[in-house]
Amino acid sequence: MSTDSNARISTHTNELFARIGIMLFLWVVASIPWLLNIDEILSYFIGIFDPCTEGCLNLYEPEKWAELRWIISGLLGFLTIIPLVNLQIWNFSKPGLTNSEKKLMRNVLILAPVTFLLFSYISINSLLPALYQAGHNVHTNYGFVVKYDAISLMYFATTILWVQLLVIVSTSVMISSGITGNLDVSNANWWRLRVYGFVSLISLLSYYEKTSYGVAITLCTVLIIEVISRPWTTKNAKYNVKLVRQYNNEGEIIAKMKVACTCNNNDSEDMKNDVLLLSNLCSDERIKDDLVKLISRHKPDELIIMNCQNPTAFNQVKQTFPRVLVKVNQ
Repeated sequence: MSTDSNARISTHTNELFARIGIMLFLWVVASIPWLLNIDEILSYFIGIFDPCTEGCLNLYEPEKWAELRWIISGLLGFLTIIPLVNLQIWNFSKPGLTNSEKKLMRNVLILAPVTFLLFSYISINSLLPALYQAGHNVHTNYGFVVKYDAISLMYFATTILWVQLLVIVSTSVMISSGITGNLDVSNANWWRLRVYGFVSLISLLSYYEKTSYGVAITLCTVLIIEVISRPWTTKNAKYNVKLVRQYNNEGEIIAKMKVACTCNNNDSEDMKNDVLLLSNLCSDERIKDDLVKLISRHKPDELIIMNCQNPTAFNQVKQTFPRVLVKVNQ
């Protein structure tokens, strides 16, 4: 956007690394109190998950238990600083977003943490104990002498919560994109590539020791996200953009986007099929945001704006896209 287009890339990267460094430091600091009390915390969770009335839990791999203590402490520490993380994400990304993208970012930063905490509470207090109890009843009905590994009990719960986190964050992005008008059938694959690609990368790296296990979890996660976000990925596009491709004076093929601005509602009846009609483009900030998104998506070489009575309204567009030749009423 024009608010930060004059800043160099190195300025953005330096700011990004500085913010990441601050968050890593706060993450470590926030994890220390959890680590000091991790034994009591794990005992509390095991007491919820333990399906036995008598002692049936064993610890078969003490080194894995030590690893689990660090993992749980880190996760709880990260949850502690989520408001600060969201604030840093918002402050860093806000200057480069359109109004609709700001709404998208705001919705995700609020919706994802609240939804995750709600589902985590339900899973820890209802879903997981019910699953463990159902499995325990099956074992006792067969007459088995049951002995469970406390580490496996906790690792399974952690896996469920981690999958929930990936699904909730991803679906929050997809749903918020659809609600704010940033996602439709015309750019659904663009969103799929980025969201599903990021989720797949994180999921596979989380289960690198068990490749087949990680692949199955990743496929299930992506499938769940696709099903939930289906109403927005199949939604018809708001605008039907047709680029006109012509040769310029140098013999190169260039793409032109023709837009008709009707600031005073003086709509022309003889508009051609290749002209996009954006009513009140000069005065409506939401329509201007739509134009910015269309330019970013279709990447025309020339933008031809017709029937506009306020040419200065597009100075910001010229600053935002310096490589696009903008012609107003020419």
